[in-house]
Amino acid sequence: MVVYFRNRQTFSHDFETVTLAYFNRYPNPYAKHVKSIDTIDRHIDSDGRLHQTKIICKAGSLPQWVKPFLGRINTSWIVEKTIVDPKEKTMTTYNCNLDHTKLLRVEECTKYHYDREKNTTEFDSTVRFSSGFRKFGNLNVKDRIEDWSKAKFAEHSKSSRMGLKLVMESVRQKMAESIQSQRLKQKL
Repeated sequence: MVVYFRNRQTFSHDFETVTLAYFNRYPNPYAKHVKSIDTIDRHIDSDGRLHQTKIICKAGSLPQWVKPFLGRINTSWIVEKTIVDPKEKTMTTYNCNLDHTKLLRVEECTKYHYDREKNTTEFDSTVRFSSGFRKFGNLNVKDRIEDWSKAKFAEHSKSSRMGLKLVMESVRQKMAESIQSQRLKQKL
């Protein structure tokens, strides 16, 4: 069994604010588990789309029943691939863990799309949880790991959205201050 989680939301921000906030979402008070972020590739293709790949190190606590499989390990490395199409005003992101994949592989694909009529940016995210464990008699570690991961992800996705919204408000405020500053300079 593979477990899925789906999340949809609308941000009352334009596409530029959402994408700028997404690329600058760390650090924020809701993401203290993020320990480091490194951009390993960034380029613009012939169609004008931005492609970026990052490696992210995250820390977290695991339930006691998982510790026999991982020991004292409490960090995980995530690859994040992002494609931004400024003409179509779309952004697609793909994240997955690079380690502990036999225990659990988490793959998240999110699509952001700007609605020009409503001046909002909508996102639709699908997360796939799959464990490499098999059933051992009546002991179903695989399903337990996948179900626990889905529940934790749903819980963390709320704080992740709150962190992104906080950064969006900061971006919006900084953009407004910059515009006001430019207008003042033009008057002088």
